[in-house]
Amino acid sequence: MAISFPSFQSLQLNLIRSYWQSANTNWNYPSYQRPYNWLIHTISGHGLVQLDDYSIELKPNTLALLPLNKQCHYHCYEPMQLGACAFTLEMPSGVDIFQLYQPPKIPIHFNDQTLMTKIINPAQTHKHYFEALAATYQLLAPIIDQSEAYTSINHHYQRLEQIFSYIDQRLAQPISVPELASLHGTSTAHFSRWFTQIVEMPPKKYINQRKVDLACKQLLLSDQTIAEIAFNCGFEDPLYFSKSFKKITGLTPRDYRKTKKYDLM
Repeated sequence: MAISFPSFQSLQLNLIRSYWQSANTNWNYPSYQRPYNWLIHTISGHGLVQLDDYSIELKPNTLALLPLNKQCHYHCYEPMQLGACAFTLEMPSGVDIFQLYQPPKIPIHFNDQTLMTKIINPAQTHKHYFEALAATYQLLAPIIDQSEAYTSINHHYQRLEQIFSYIDQRLAQPISVPELASLHGTSTAHFSRWFTQIVEMPPKKYINQRKVDLACKQLLLSDQTIAEIAFNCGFEDPLYFSKSFKKITGLTPRDYRKTKKYDLM
């Protein structure tokens, strides 16, 4: 199914990490959510990734995309060789495109290793970096072609984009629902009903989710202290931050940081 992205020309691709992985039957990691998408090119072997409400088989010569902020649990049935790429593909509002579109639940046949090799190539030059970006887009093309829109959010995205952008630019600050309602030009009660119906969560919960998403990235990709990260994400009280973080991810910030060792490394 071909889809049309809003503001397609403004998408920002961020490559976070990539590498080849040899997995055996010990590849049986606990379930936790990641703040970025995983693109997996399985070369050989057979495995399974269990997500929140569905599973994806990893078969030889296939591509699979695991969207961000989903609980993922891996199994390996027979030794596997695979290439993996962690990335985000964000709208100007800071919302990742795979929060607006559901990637295919069935892996896509793909047997050319050249593109993943370009992404994983360790050479640190501008040329190789741009080749890696281009290769990522090429690998994503068949994924995107078979992705399906979350209809409600996409239908209202132009009106939501201003709200999403406002929240994303102020994650280090307190954000109130009344100020979002003012931005939207309606009463607080009307705005809350409108937002909740479309996004399927209340605005306050969405704000906390975005703050925790940012905290997840900083916990995995930086060496800042938990108190520093709490402050960066708009939480003045580290204890309240820990409670909010665990409520959304199921883990304390300290335990979440320990999951770095499970990231296909």
